[in-house]
Amino acid sequence: MVVPLASNVKQKRPTLRKTYLWNSLQAKWHFWLGKTDLAIQEWVDLLKQSKGKLRLNEVEHLIEVQAFQEARDYLETLERKGYDESGMICGLLAQCYLGQGLILQAKTMIEDALKLKPQSSKFWGILADCHLEQGNWQEGVKALDNSCRAEPKNAETYYRLGIIYAYHEEYQEALRCFQGCCQLSPRESRYWEEKGEMHLKLEQLADACLSFDRALRYGGTPDLAARLAYCYIQIGQIKKGIQYYKFTLKYEPDHYDSLSNLAAVYQNQGRTQEALNLLDRAIKIYPQDPILLNNLAFTLVHQGRSRRAVEYYKKALELSPDHPLILYNLSVCLTRKGNWQECIESLNKLIEIDPNHSAGWALLGNVYDQMNQYDTAIDCYNKALKLA
Repeated sequence: MVVPLASNVKQKRPTLRKTYLWNSLQAKWHFWLGKTDLAIQEWVDLLKQSKGKLRLNEVEHLIEVQAFQEARDYLETLERKGYDESGMICGLLAQCYLGQGLILQAKTMIEDALKLKPQSSKFWGILADCHLEQGNWQEGVKALDNSCRAEPKNAETYYRLGIIYAYHEEYQEALRCFQGCCQLSPRESRYWEEKGEMHLKLEQLADACLSFDRALRYGGTPDLAARLAYCYIQIGQIKKGIQYYKFTLKYEPDHYDSLSNLAAVYQNQGRTQEALNLLDRAIKIYPQDPILLNNLAFTLVHQGRSRRAVEYYKKALELSPDHPLILYNLSVCLTRKGNWQECIESLNKLIEIDPNHSAGWALLGNVYDQMNQYDTAIDCYNKALKLA
């Protein structure tokens, strides 16, 4: 009996390098390495080799890296009615059009997608994008409301709604949205921070303190600690406010708001040297800030250093010549030095800028009184009384 011989010709099998899985992994690898152009080329090649198979994952990757035209070229070749995923195809096309600034086409396409998948939160979000791009924020809000109904536990949608309301000064509505965010994701710092900002806008300072405290606890920045310090100062909890300003300055020694505000707190407590030390640090950072120069001069006046204070007031006025507060403070300082004529010139300029400045009229009356010009002083006092 003859035994058949085995063939020595090896059967050719497809290598891993030619499979869809390999090419897909290679595209992702390029993307993770930051080689976006190579990743895009790999995804485009996969779409060309699809042989009638729907490759929406690759399309989503292309949209993610903003290769809108490449994704659109593939999607527009598809006969949408022939696929069960027609709604998804319309939605992806809408994203491509939106990314390319074709707002009307995007709006039409996403409306078609919503007819097929009316419960898609993502699609309602895209429709909101279209309305917002057209400047119709009210319709954008309605679309986002529908998105919330479709996916009621998506905190990011509520956050987005809150930002829109806040931008348009609908602070109460914005607060409700951020409250919803905090309930859904209670450990997300930025939700608590925005909630605190809305409480501030609504002058609900105690609630703002609670929100900013939560935000700081869940990963807030030193800047957030400064916001919390400000709120504590405003509600009279000075000790806590000082504590959080010091916390901010520990991690950000050049934090301008903390330096300025803590200096003001110290000044109000009569701790003028500590206030002056902070203002000296701040002035090195922002030497051209007229308000900061004014505050530094004000502190110097309380230390009895009027001559030096006048120099800083004049520097501030060089930067902001018509600032009523700086003009008034300079005038007060000049009266302490007995520079009556220079004080009159400063007050006349102040009254020219703000004729209803009652304190300015009263101080001018006092100057004329000191100069024994009683009739003029009485006229100034009368004007101050009428404005008081």
